[in-house]
Amino acid sequence: MLATATRQKKQVSRGGLEAADRLLKAVKEKLIREKGKIDYAVLRRTGYSEDLIARLKQI
Repeated sequence: MLATATRQKKQVSRGGLEAADRLLKAVKEKLIREKGKIDYAVLRRTGYSEDLIARLKQI
């Protein structure tokens, strides 16, 4: 018998999204405060995902 995997939609609360945005904003502000700018190439090399980098640019 073949078992079919069903994808479950992840449920994310609005509060969780807002908390994540505040955290990313704090990270961005810290990077700017320490270095004066954000070097996205360095972030890529150190393991930040493309999605996270795009989100940092958006905030």
